[in-house]
Amino acid sequence: MENILIIDDNKDLCDILTDKLVGVGYGVRTLQCGERVLDEVEKHTPDLILLDMQLPDTNGLTLLKQLKPHEKNFVVMILTGHGDIKTSVKAIKFGASDYLTKPFKFDELLSVIKSALRSRNLEEDKSCRNSSADNSKETGAIIGDNLKMKKIFKQVRMIAPTNMTVLIHGESGVGKELIAQMVHQESPRCNMPFIPIDCGAIPETLMEGELFGSMKGAYTGAYANKSGKFVQADKGTIFLDEIGNLSSTAQAKLLRVLEHRKIWPLGSDKGIDVDVRIVAATNINLLQKVENLNFREDLFYRLNEFSIQIPSLSERKDDISIIGTHFINIANTEFHKRVRKISDEAMELLIDYNWPGNIRELKNIIRMSVLTAETNTIIVDDLPASFLLHCNQIKQQLSPPHAGTEDCFFDNEVRKTEESIIRYALSQTGGSRIKAAEFLQINRKALYRKMKRLGIN
Repeated sequence: MENILIIDDNKDLCDILTDKLVGVGYGVRTLQCGERVLDEVEKHTPDLILLDMQLPDTNGLTLLKQLKPHEKNFVVMILTGHGDIKTSVKAIKFGASDYLTKPFKFDELLSVIKSALRSRNLEEDKSCRNSSADNSKETGAIIGDNLKMKKIFKQVRMIAPTNMTVLIHGESGVGKELIAQMVHQESPRCNMPFIPIDCGAIPETLMEGELFGSMKGAYTGAYANKSGKFVQADKGTIFLDEIGNLSSTAQAKLLRVLEHRKIWPLGSDKGIDVDVRIVAATNINLLQKVENLNFREDLFYRLNEFSIQIPSLSERKDDISIIGTHFINIANTEFHKRVRKISDEAMELLIDYNWPGNIRELKNIIRMSVLTAETNTIIVDDLPASFLLHCNQIKQQLSPPHAGTEDCFFDNEVRKTEESIIRYALSQTGGSRIKAAEFLQINRKALYRKMKRLGIN
């Protein structure tokens, strides 16, 4: 269901339009002045706004300027009297999609509304397709404003033009392969192959042949010569994921390749020159493996010429919103849906979750939620049942039913202090929640959630 916000000081007109628009399947909210418009669009983002040019406390042009930062979320149609047509044309230059002069017939209004929403939806589809195409060519999902991620992007840009070997550390699901792709794409090798290989997925007996190739007759079943991944990656980049799973034999062979820039296929005593950039990754403490004599020290230091540590999703929760939106766009393309956002309540659950599966887990949850969503907003009920069950279990663990009085006292004091700080920030910023969030140096949506939880209007 698409939602319409009517901003007009004529209450009778608002009531009539509400009845008729609801009757044909739209959701409708109304305002009689411009004072609370910004709050309204932040809480209940509409798909379309019907805006009267003359309001008791402001005018349409002023409101259009204030709504400018949000214009990608909705379209604005102007409702105007005959004497204000010149102003309405000016309003279109300011971002309005169309105008309609009063009085008008409802069928005429409905036709213009449908046309405006149809055009908007076509633009959204085009944007999603372009985003999907971009992501197939580029690293795509490496996004975020978190300071740790910005540092990583800077490291990638610095190391990519060199031929140094890179070792990427990070938990499973944080996007180590995507960072490896970024290193490749930012390098002079970007037009040559990027060959990924999961060292944990290939049996030890097959690893050497997979990496370095084999000659006909090298082993039972070798009926032809086979090129290995290093030959396939020549002049490009090979990505060795979960490098800690390599056997001692494969480690020795890899070290030899790094030292001589040659590979020796199984069954051959003749080396083949290769020009390959190596990027490796691990989700374990590789240095600890070295200390336990489970990984070659000399190989570790050859791989660790430059190190990148990717934070877990629980360390960059301020990026969950932007990453979630990215995955919504991908799922919209896959499922032919038009989901646009995540409700505040659902987002609060996503932010409070500990994310053991990191980015990969978030992608799966968003994908399932988009598929089940019945409106253009993901709500709590759209989130997977297994996720909600896990959230409830965590909540019960953190808040046991028989909490002691000392715990209750502490929680109450924290609540009072938090409320006092927020009220002070609001008093210093004239009640503006946006400025209060800046004053407190916290995310604006996080402030809204805290205010809702504390009952601060």
